[in-house]
Amino acid sequence: SIALARFTAVLPLPVARRLGRVLGRLAYYTVPRVRSVCLQNLDHAYGDSIGTAEKRRIAREAAENVGIVAAEFSRVPSVDAKTVASMVTVNGLEHVKHGCFMIGAHLGNWEWIAPALAANGVKIAEVVRPLDDPRFNTFVDQTRTCHGVRTIAKERSGPEILRLLREEWVVGALVDQSPREAALPVTFFGKPCLATVAPAMVALRAKAPIIAITILREADGRYTMTISPPIDMARTGDLRRDLLDITQRCQDCIE
Repeated sequence: SIALARFTAVLPLPVARRLGRVLGRLAYYTVPRVRSVCLQNLDHAYGDSIGTAEKRRIAREAAENVGIVAAEFSRVPSVDAKTVASMVTVNGLEHVKHGCFMIGAHLGNWEWIAPALAANGVKIAEVVRPLDDPRFNTFVDQTRTCHGVRTIAKERSGPEILRLLREEWVVGALVDQSPREAALPVTFFGKPCLATVAPAMVALRAKAPIIAITILREADGRYTMTISPPIDMARTGDLRRDLLDITQRCQDCIE
């Protein structure tokens, strides 16, 4: 994986993207779990509203996108103000306030969110799950933090998140995966599932607003970053009720 990243780093960006697309498509056809999990999720999301052929196309292109993200990851050190100005259209930057919690999903090129915000002068920290391979984890972490971005290990991250919010950092996390712990029951695309309670807990304890962000790849290869206004949150004083309500609102936004 490190060798692939170093190889794609020296390729022209269009060539690196084509290579990533090919590798993603190869994974779709050769790794059964990649295909089956994606199609199962599409069944949950769309039911019978779209046909099997369309679901297969979306699944294949989703796998290709993961390959492109992997190929573009080596470009994170070059995502500076000049690159962002030429390649990323940013909408809603005025919603990014000091000391807010930012949620996102695995859409477009999520690895460029933090450096793109850092290039716009935002003090950004991201909650991450450390990788199993120590050498690869070190490589990935050094790449992610090259623009002054901070990373926070997911396990027992609460005190660090609260400290950084008090210091007026923006802290972000991707919340579209089923957590192993600290979860609450919600509905997502009409199906019951579990979602992380972290954004709601942080918002209540730190009195921090929650915003959502996406960065999507356009047909011309540029990106559009869209940042939402703060998510409406009711604070009734009933802790469990408020945690459930805010967590569901976060998942509705991501959906």
